[in-house]
Amino acid sequence: MFDFFWVPLAIFLICVLAILGLRPLVTAVGLVDRPDARKRHVGEVPLVGGIAITLAVWAGAFLFMRQQGYYIALFGALTVLAAVGVMDDLRNLSPTTKLVVQLFAAILMTSWGGVYLTSLGDLFGRREVELVNWGIPLTLFAVISVINAMNMSDGLDGLCGGLAFVIFAWYAYVAGEIGNNAAQRICVVFCGALLGFLAFNMRNPLRGRNRVFLGDAGSLMLGFGIVWFAVELSQSRYNGGQHVPPVVMLWIVGFVLIDLLAVVTRRVLKGRNPLSADRTHLHHILLRLKLGHDAIVWTLLVSNACMGLIGVMGWKAGLSEQMLFGLFIIVTMGHLFVMRHAWRFIRVGRKFIARR
Repeated sequence: MFDFFWVPLAIFLICVLAILGLRPLVTAVGLVDRPDARKRHVGEVPLVGGIAITLAVWAGAFLFMRQQGYYIALFGALTVLAAVGVMDDLRNLSPTTKLVVQLFAAILMTSWGGVYLTSLGDLFGRREVELVNWGIPLTLFAVISVINAMNMSDGLDGLCGGLAFVIFAWYAYVAGEIGNNAAQRICVVFCGALLGFLAFNMRNPLRGRNRVFLGDAGSLMLGFGIVWFAVELSQSRYNGGQHVPPVVMLWIVGFVLIDLLAVVTRRVLKGRNPLSADRTHLHHILLRLKLGHDAIVWTLLVSNACMGLIGVMGWKAGLSEQMLFGLFIIVTMGHLFVMRHAWRFIRVGRKFIARR
């Protein structure tokens, strides 16, 4: 009970104080997001969210953990990514430079932290899919994919931070179910820090003029934290063999992975760079339906929470891994179909909304 009340409350307050203290400083040095052709917000918004979350997570590590152990690799990589994210927000680093740093963080995770995939579980109902020599390469690919997926999701107030909060909340729950107390505590720390950020990012009466954005510092480090615990909690080599089936992590991360797959597939089919920026994400499609900003954000957050609920409750109810995997593939294919015919759905949706 202590962990789930006092820890997130303390980290929430630390994050809030960090934002209030750093906001004038980052504004003075020009670390702000300015409107352009893709960014349609009003005025300059300080990019302090990621810095504040990183500081709050570090504070939580020192205040509420007796020893960091291999998690020092996690905190080190988070710091590197946050620092590079700040540099990118200030100077617009090249995609190659950012990719190299992401790969470096992934290597810290696998080589320093010793956290990497060894199995995908029993996805096909025959036997466990063991990765052997493919474990580390696949982990590196997963790290880069999830980091960029979170970066791509940072398009509406509250969306990226809200998705991260939902994911870390599910991580905290499943970590408790398998008795991984250290991982659970860190995930609770992330939840507290994210709530502190969301108080200044999501639309609410108390935000006033203190609006802030994550910046690349936030989306990069959150993406890394998400993939770290997706791997750690789903592999039997940690926590004395107690783990969550890997397929459950697909459901928990849910929307982030599915939207990434849909967008990358669409770009590749058009012969474009899969990591290039555009406005073809699901939240962009929903914006074209003339839906309200808050309605879109909450729809996506609740949808991702429900996906996590399906995966976790399916696991708790004893559903086979292959059944959960098959259901996830069906949901993914449905999303890909909708995105492939997005303009048709937009026309139908606009007509439906106009009649109401």
